[in-house]
Amino acid sequence: MYGPTVLGAVRSLPASPVPPDLLDDAQTLGGALLTLAERFPQFECLTILNRDLREERRTFGELWTRARQIQGLLASAGFTPGSIVIIVMPTGAELLAAYFGVLLAGGVPGLVATPSNRYADETAYSARVGAILENAQAFAVYADDQIATLLRAQAAVLPPHTRILTPAQATTAADAVRVAVDPDLIATVQYSSGSTGTPKGVLLSHRAMLNNVRAVRDGLGLTPRDVSVNWIPLYHDMGLIDAFLLPMLSGCPTVLIPTMDFMREPSLWLRAVHRYSGTISWAPNFAYAICARRVPAAELEGLDLSSWRIAINAAEPVLMHTVEDFSTRFAAYGFRPEAMTPAWGLAENVTIATAHPVGAAPVAEHIDRQALATEHVARAVPPAAGTLSSVAIGRCLPRCALDIRGPRNESLPDRAVGTVWLHSDSLFAAYLRDPALTSTVLIDGWLNTGDRGYRVGEDLYFVSREKDLIVIGGEKYAPHDIEVVINRVAGVREGCVVAFGILDDQRGTETVAAVVETKETDAAALEALRDDIRRQVNQTTGLGLRHVLLVAPGGVEKTTSGKLARRATQRRYAEQLAL
Repeated sequence: MYGPTVLGAVRSLPASPVPPDLLDDAQTLGGALLTLAERFPQFECLTILNRDLREERRTFGELWTRARQIQGLLASAGFTPGSIVIIVMPTGAELLAAYFGVLLAGGVPGLVATPSNRYADETAYSARVGAILENAQAFAVYADDQIATLLRAQAAVLPPHTRILTPAQATTAADAVRVAVDPDLIATVQYSSGSTGTPKGVLLSHRAMLNNVRAVRDGLGLTPRDVSVNWIPLYHDMGLIDAFLLPMLSGCPTVLIPTMDFMREPSLWLRAVHRYSGTISWAPNFAYAICARRVPAAELEGLDLSSWRIAINAAEPVLMHTVEDFSTRFAAYGFRPEAMTPAWGLAENVTIATAHPVGAAPVAEHIDRQALATEHVARAVPPAAGTLSSVAIGRCLPRCALDIRGPRNESLPDRAVGTVWLHSDSLFAAYLRDPALTSTVLIDGWLNTGDRGYRVGEDLYFVSREKDLIVIGGEKYAPHDIEVVINRVAGVREGCVVAFGILDDQRGTETVAAVVETKETDAAALEALRDDIRRQVNQTTGLGLRHVLLVAPGGVEKTTSGKLARRATQRRYAEQLAL
């Protein structure tokens, strides 16, 4: 735990030498990196702050030098431009140099989460990485020694054609500075951060990524005078692109905190904003909820958040009471309510597409639940019991447009609830090796986001996801993957399990619930089965089941064709699950 003065002294970062228009003429990520390397090698672009308060600072020139060594390793291994390399490393300079090194080699990097202490079963983790490597047909996986050892021990679940490369092997810089590529070629494959089953790779072109970075930079008014402070994992699109590439390519010094250090000591994030006079940071709603409700006052003594001008709240539903609680608690520490900036986006658009106007306090309203359910209309009403609070999640960034559409694909008027369709110049190219899925969501230059929402003037409001994905702390999990695990537990009626997310207002994010059919009736046997289900799910997926509701045969709702009806089941047991 931090004492009152541990992070009290402000640490100034060197002023950025990078002009605000660096990106304007860039055609590819590699080209933008080369410009930085040639013109601004001394740009101190990165500071890593660990929980023990050790700093690791890197100039762009140092990252570039290391990236060329990793490029050299790939070349010596017979790398072919256009191939995919999966990077599995903790937050740090080596991960970022590896990302750059793959780009310099003309390849496609993809970042994957390292094993966390949630994974009791290393085989399950290795199998997930193996599934991603197979989907990517990856040339190599680049991992530190610890992770490489784990993967080698589980070699049976890895594709035989994929090499395992480590930092110790990267010692010689490549002869060529970089392999030139076309702007419309793929720059990154983004994998869902939390999926435990069949991976879905989102392919992002150089042009799309640079367009999105420019749109976010211009929409937020980011300049080299800003300082970015973040803890979001870099395998998350919001982490890699918004928390690092965006500030770096905009000339902003960047401070990164390892994610697990934040999870263990959430106040480290706030103290780092104070320490480095941070002006912009990104986080899902749950992080603001944790800080508002759980950080002890003793860890906040001397805190000054007055430099923080943009606090992006995105990646999961933005809750009104979280916004209010965070703003109210930290007003005493200089945080201004207008700094809270709700936003919305998805990997298929690189990152965000909408953001609330910077410098304006968040906008929220209460809507009639009955009208929402029966008329599909968001009717604003005075706050009262039973009404639903709704927060505006932003207006379109430059060069993007939204359309709310009904069941016949017709455009709907203001306050009518429908599917959110998105058009922009930063849409993804395709899902990797899945043209059928691509064609169902990418139609005539528009993206069917699968989210339901409504508009009031320029403001977008989120209502729900049409997809069944469970979102925990901004990471997405497929219910089917949890159901597969539970179906294998002895005593469970196979095929009669549904899993879904339940919004936990106190935690500010979703928790996982499962309704499970069983023929067991003995109280002791039911308790043992419930424990076994929780244990198996945690060991296999790393997730904790907050609710395990055991029901008699016939208790799980199904459609007339025999398919699981998750929402109907959730509604059926809503009262019991709320206990």
